Amino acid sequence: MPQCQIESSRPKALKSLKMTDLRDFLIRTGTNPDQNITTFFSLHPVLFDILQEGCKEKKIMFFRARPHVDFKPPKFHQAGPEWYVYYSVRNPDTGRFCRYRVKVNRGSVKERREAARQIMESLQEKLLIGWTPFSEKSAPLSGTPAFTALDAFYRVKAKELRKQSLNSYRSFLRIFRQWLADNGASEATTMASFDESSARAYMDYLEDKDAVSPRSYNNYLSFMNSLFTWMVEKGYAGANPFQKIKRKPARLMTKRRRTLTDEELEALLEFLGRENVQFRAVCLLCMCCFLRPKEISLLRCSDVDLSRQVIHVSAEAAKNGNESYRTIPSVVARMLRPLDLSSPALYLFGRHDGEAGNFSPGVQPVDNKKFSDYWKKTVRQACGFGTDLQLYSLKDTGITRMLGEKVPISFVQQQADHHSVAMTAVYVGKSPSATDALKKADILPKHTPSKK
Repeated sequence: MPQCQIESSRPKALKSLKMTDLRDFLIRTGTNPDQNITTFFSLHPVLFDILQEGCKEKKIMFFRARPHVDFKPPKFHQAGPEWYVYYSVRNPDTGRFCRYRVKVNRGSVKERREAARQIMESLQEKLLIGWTPFSEKSAPLSGTPAFTALDAFYRVKAKELRKQSLNSYRSFLRIFRQWLADNGASEATTMASFDESSARAYMDYLEDKDAVSPRSYNNYLSFMNSLFTWMVEKGYAGANPFQKIKRKPARLMTKRRRTLTDEELEALLEFLGRENVQFRAVCLLCMCCFLRPKEISLLRCSDVDLSRQVIHVSAEAAKNGNESYRTIPSVVARMLRPLDLSSPALYLFGRHDGEAGNFSPGVQPVDNKKFSDYWKKTVRQACGFGTDLQLYSLKDTGITRMLGEKVPISFVQQQADHHSVAMTAVYVGKSPSATDALKKADILPKHTPSKK
């Protein structure tokens, strides 16, 4: 075996380890050198500390053996008529070792030995990363590899969720799976190895990742709670390790956007009327019909009826999954007439790769992120808007102004597709101008001295 020096920065640790030392350690512990490398490192205290120090510098972690899992490594019994693999695990309730056997009686001698070898390797790794037979009482599928359990979760949700929600789940799962792989999880790692400390490490990683906002942090946390609630229900995990992690407070999630002034609206409509009529329509639908960018992107030409001044929002496009109809104000209907509605089956705003400002009808719908990109890269610069004015500011502006025009709040609620009047009432009082009716209100007693 070649000589290799592994340096340790621990003051009281060995300054270096030779590969011959590692070989002797492998023989003494029965560790397979072909195992996942983090499993091997977790066995040796010096190597573990060396790797842990490196992980702290890189802000990563890896899965080591749980210290409370006390077991005797699997061995192969091949004498007599019955061949089997046996191992022992200490019962946490009684403190005594319990022996378990896995029979290996099928096939030729060579086949049985190969099967026994695979069983021992699998058991060794499962035990090292936290699995025990006792966990199967509360979580009978806890020995299932974590990646396999995640696949099962996704298959179930694929049958239950709408496409938009499923895309979000797919993204959450992709990030979680990548983090597991980057932090030492192998194909044999089970959900039993993912405890509260792992959960906190994952949430810390997300918080540091690309400066995730408090709202996004809470969305990640909600997803992980849903994921592990399902894992517990289905028997893949014994507990939800995210249950004790607190959400970010509501005060940190205040929307950092404001409504547009008259001057800003005039500048926006004048610029788009001259440069991009299609995107002007996007802005008008958002501001006056209260459509969400995702809903706008999924509109077909047949959904817009200018003669009746109605827009149809299909259940597929709606955020809440409910079909609805929105009224087009007369002034907006006139401004939408330049749109090409001649091909009913086409999407009103189509996908045109490589053409940033092209929102003309198409066979495929435009990605709604393209709306935000155009706003940030073109509109904001051309109109001199700050970052506090976003595309969604148009909807805030429209609702606030409509309520200011004394349109009944129930009508505004219907147009905005809000679940309740309370959601719409949030926009009451958003206008920076004083309300005339309130200015004229006189609720003080008639003989108040200051009134004379």
